[in-house]
Amino acid sequence: MARAIKQIAGDSLLVGKLPMGCRLCAKGSKMVLFVTGLCDSTCYYCPLSIEKAGKDVTFADEIPVLSDSDVVSELDAIGAKGSGFSGGDPLCRVERTLHYLKLLKSVPTPAFHIHLYTSKCNVDKATLKKLRNAGLDEIRFHPQTDDWTGVENAVATGINVGLEVPAIPGTADWLQALAMRAEEIGVSFMNINELEASESNFQRIAALGMRLGSMDASSVAGSRETAKEVMEWGTQNLSKLSLHYCSARFKDAIQMRNRLERRLKRTRRPFEERDDSDPLLILGVVRAPHGQRLDMPALSSIQDALRSYFDVPSRLMNVDTKRMRIEIAPWVLTEIAGELRRTVKQGFEIEVGIVHEYPTWDRLQTLFSPL
Repeated sequence: MARAIKQIAGDSLLVGKLPMGCRLCAKGSKMVLFVTGLCDSTCYYCPLSIEKAGKDVTFADEIPVLSDSDVVSELDAIGAKGSGFSGGDPLCRVERTLHYLKLLKSVPTPAFHIHLYTSKCNVDKATLKKLRNAGLDEIRFHPQTDDWTGVENAVATGINVGLEVPAIPGTADWLQALAMRAEEIGVSFMNINELEASESNFQRIAALGMRLGSMDASSVAGSRETAKEVMEWGTQNLSKLSLHYCSARFKDAIQMRNRLERRLKRTRRPFEERDDSDPLLILGVVRAPHGQRLDMPALSSIQDALRSYFDVPSRLMNVDTKRMRIEIAPWVLTEIAGELRRTVKQGFEIEVGIVHEYPTWDRLQTLFSPL
């Protein structure tokens, strides 16, 4: 009996059961642990940035990881219920991966779920047992060769096993062959990701004749159609393997947005407002003009003026020593902007305005409105 294709969030498609890792990801409750940028594969469509690709660096979402506390801090900031280990390839740094598995499994969160993405389809049994014993719940393989001994070994260990592959336009036959083989050896699911162009892979993709589906999106034309063809084939030819087409829109409009919403709710400070429609923080800032930087004496002088002359309570402002700026409640700054310029100590210039920023660690700014 044929199975049905279900439309799910973000224009994604599903035949069968959505993997647990994807279910938590959809809620924005999975922290991405970028274990390392090192990788033995050389996929032409790899979207990693120049700052990460081939570099032995670790990130917890947007946070550069220098210690375990950086990882735990991000877990708390989003109220994470799980984590996805990515790269590069986490199995290029097995001991580091094992360390973080044990660390995250020790966090007092019931049923904390961890999945891992790797292209090492020939990983040995001993390594897989170490991963399982350290707490790995789910492993996703990106096949690069016909050697699937590692996939078979993973199925035998009892870890939930899946494949994760891109929907390269015109490769439906290849994807169908992967799915058939996966079902035969007991793999649970196959995620088919919409192919996306990035700053780092665009030239390589374009050289092969691929193009963007539209000028306002990163998805590659024909990728969705190829994935849909495989999904339709799967309803007739697969009985157990789940197929999940993950769209580019899902990653941006669902997964990322939900994670930002979680982070905003848990990290928003008393002097910050939130945007009416998007997960953005709104706050007032006093800073140096573009290309310049205030020093600590200047920041202290401004803070003193705000406290003594304008009676701004401490809870409604903050000295940001990373960005060297004063952060202040936007409703307060709007009222005093003009007089503040006249009051602050002469000898340095200031820029006063309202900013919109994402609630991420790096506080990416999307808008600055001068006052």
